[in-house]
Amino acid sequence: MLNLVMIIHCHQPVGNFDHVFNMGHEKCYRPLLDLLDAHHSVKAGIHFSGPLLEWIEQHHPASLDLLGSLVERGRVELLSGGFFEPLLASIPARDARGQIEMMNEYLAKRFGRKPSGFWLTERVWDPSIPLTLSGTGMDYTVVDDTHFYYAGLKPHEIYGRYITEKEGHTLGLLATPMIMRYLIPFKPVEDVIGHLRFMEKQGRNVAVYGDDGEKFGLWPGTYEWVIEKGWLQNFFTAVSENSDWLRTLLPGEFVAENPPLGRIYLPQASYEEMTEWALPPERTQALEDIIASLKAEGRWEEWRPFVRGGVWDNFLVKYDESNRMHKKMLLLSEKGAHDKEIMEFIRRAQCNCAYWHGVFGGLYSGHLRRAVHENLVRAQARLMKKEDNKLQLLRLDFDKDGSEEILLWSATMGLGLDPGRGGGLFEICHLPLAINLSDVLTRRPEAYHRNIQDTRQDNEGGDKGISSIHDSAQSADENLKKQLVVDTYIRTSLLDHFLGPDATCEGYAFNNYSEQGDFVKARYQVEEAGVSSGEAIVKMTRTGRAGSGILTVKKAVRMKKKAQVMIRYEFECLGDEPVRTKYGCEFNLTLFSAQDPERYYQLPECGRRREISETGCEDNLTRFELVNGPDRLTAAFAFSHPVSTWFFPLMTVSKSEEGFERTYQGSSLLFLHPLDLSPGQKVWFQIGLELIEKAG
Repeated sequence: MLNLVMIIHCHQPVGNFDHVFNMGHEKCYRPLLDLLDAHHSVKAGIHFSGPLLEWIEQHHPASLDLLGSLVERGRVELLSGGFFEPLLASIPARDARGQIEMMNEYLAKRFGRKPSGFWLTERVWDPSIPLTLSGTGMDYTVVDDTHFYYAGLKPHEIYGRYITEKEGHTLGLLATPMIMRYLIPFKPVEDVIGHLRFMEKQGRNVAVYGDDGEKFGLWPGTYEWVIEKGWLQNFFTAVSENSDWLRTLLPGEFVAENPPLGRIYLPQASYEEMTEWALPPERTQALEDIIASLKAEGRWEEWRPFVRGGVWDNFLVKYDESNRMHKKMLLLSEKGAHDKEIMEFIRRAQCNCAYWHGVFGGLYSGHLRRAVHENLVRAQARLMKKEDNKLQLLRLDFDKDGSEEILLWSATMGLGLDPGRGGGLFEICHLPLAINLSDVLTRRPEAYHRNIQDTRQDNEGGDKGISSIHDSAQSADENLKKQLVVDTYIRTSLLDHFLGPDATCEGYAFNNYSEQGDFVKARYQVEEAGVSSGEAIVKMTRTGRAGSGILTVKKAVRMKKKAQVMIRYEFECLGDEPVRTKYGCEFNLTLFSAQDPERYYQLPECGRRREISETGCEDNLTRFELVNGPDRLTAAFAFSHPVSTWFFPLMTVSKSEEGFERTYQGSSLLFLHPLDLSPGQKVWFQIGLELIEKAG
């Protein structure tokens, strides 16, 4: 008798669109529950993430009632997990326990069941997890066969339960083989049953399937194949009809009935595809080529245990924007650990999806990043309120790169300065509206960019099955490759450029221009940083090259209690050569959409507006505004001297389950002012930025 243990994980992230939740419920989650209800001999473990449970509870509580009925009848076992679907190994241990306990309490209250197993988010394993979750009542979890291969097991040895431990605290492990993830539900039912029959004849005791529930109706092409054409109905029927050698078992039942096969220690790992995505793009390409060569030579199964990519934490190196969210989460978690309201925001901000990128949008999905930032800013505002909204200046290694950053916090505004990276502003937050205006994404190379081609996804597989999103060809506009632009530095604000007379707005936008200075990525020296007389002030300086001359740049950032910041520049020409160049101060801010007509640029002096989607230039300005009507916020710039303003949308080309997408990731602004300095000459220039909240 072969025991089929099915564990179906269903999740929608914090901040996802309401229509996506609804589509998931109508096309996937409810049909799955209905089919389980109709097939009385089929059992399954089910994990619904906290954001999804909250949404269904509010919009379709009858579906949770049906789920509860299945649980009551012993047909479904509910698995725990971090409530807001965090990566348990990437958050503080106290928060990981808190997330699990929050889910345990919810399941006990709503369904009257105490879970014994948990879903490991993205199967991101760390050896510390048994210790971290000790005392939470968790007995087992599910990982991939990949994890077991990395630990030295052979393919035939993974079919059963193993025990791991950390400092004597144990945890049971079940492995879900990759082949099961690619068979179900993409291949015909008879192929899946044939594979299970082969395993039974080989003497296997268990076949574990643990993967995303969205494969049963929400992934491209799956609703027609799985629901409309009846794949899931037919699969459950086939399982029932083969009950003489095949039975479904709840994961907790299997764990209780079968002793462990032995003790094992897993290295830090995730599923195979994740380890590829976590690498830098050129190394991802190299790994893909190695795997393809081994498969072509028929040697892949032999070498598979010894060929691996990176670990999830590499995403925090690959994407600075992810690391900044992560490190702010850690800072606020430490400061607000004993405040229930702060920790509610922090737990929501720990939802994993916006912190990384693979075959789904993830980090490239601006609405998911926004949800993380919104919760972090709300936690920050609550923390400031607890501390009487006192103006604060914090000097610390915020991003954990070995260099000091400076945070300026008031009741209405939060700034983050990085002297080591061009003296730039990596964060500009408006606390009352919980908006991070610096939530932009740098344009980067991705490994899949080499695969952009004018093809179409083929999910019309007839009776032979359909393609998984890991296998399907990706569609792309024939001109998309021409739109690929790679930035040479991280897109923050307050970065100092020096341009020659031939530089153009279009060339600058496409990174096709000559930089005459060496300031953009350089380290500035902090001369002063403190709070006095009701304002926080940071003064930085650097001497470097500007054209053919040597220039000292001094910039002073002053923030008062209101949502205002004043930046004063002083330029001094050193040496014997004059400095003749165009100085440009770069800001990268988000309006969250390039298509919404209520979001635009405003030129107050002439009453003209320009659109966010435009690449353009306006001359002789002393004011420039970014108007965000739906969010009731205007970012108003004022200049001491007339400037030319270059602007363009930051558009990325990224991969999602639907294909290749060109997505707005923020607005890049360059405020240009000519410099013509003789040796020894000094001039000054001032920029003011005010965040203006409109009445609701």
